[in-house]
Amino acid sequence: MTSFVGPPADATRNKPITNELRNVLDAAATAAGVDTVRITSGGQDALGHGTRRTGSTRHDLGRAADVQCLVNGQALTFTDAAASPGILRFVTAAAAAGATGIGAGVGYMGNRTIHVGFGTSVDDHTRLTWGAGGRSATAPQWLRDAAQDGWDSGGIVPPGPAAAAVHPGRYAVIARDGLKLRGGPGTNFDSDRTLPAGTELSVVAISNVDPAWVRVDVEGDGLLDGYVFAAFLAELEAAPA
Repeated sequence: MTSFVGPPADATRNKPITNELRNVLDAAATAAGVDTVRITSGGQDALGHGTRRTGSTRHDLGRAADVQCLVNGQALTFTDAAASPGILRFVTAAAAAGATGIGAGVGYMGNRTIHVGFGTSVDDHTRLTWGAGGRSATAPQWLRDAAQDGWDSGGIVPPGPAAAAVHPGRYAVIARDGLKLRGGPGTNFDSDRTLPAGTELSVVAISNVDPAWVRVDVEGDGLLDGYVFAAFLAELEAAPA
């Protein structure tokens, strides 16, 4: 079970977050194997209805939070060039669970804090990532890719690390908007092909780098085509003998 700490009482944004956001963060933490979510900045007074506030309206009424992901008491970190598998899974799962605004970057809030929330108002459902300066153009590529994978999933939140691992065999893609085929086991690897929902493929091997990713043969010719995120695959029943 995920533990939540914060926001600090002396923070400007020290009000509670909404249950909707808490559920998003809980799902993301479970998927990433994160045991504690530290909220460094939580909710704030709505614009025009209080003075304890700062910055944009995203944090108004607890609809966004700046968080750190802790495993065994240590916060997971990232750079602008790359992020650990835990951070990548956290972002993908948060997006799949409904987060529409996700920001991170060393020049934004340092190397361990991530903004997760919704739009600038209850009517804003724009999906957006950003980095330094709060600009989309500065969002790290790994953040853009991890969030997009979650948004493409059709709301399917990846299971946690303790879930049963995928094994070699025949599977079908169950991501509603398709599943990216990547050159390596992670969203930091390029993708020039998206496998449509329903595509059948063979899982050949589990990645040693991150078991959440598997190496696949899409064409059925015994050759390896790349890696996909295993959570968006469903095993096919074997044909009767």
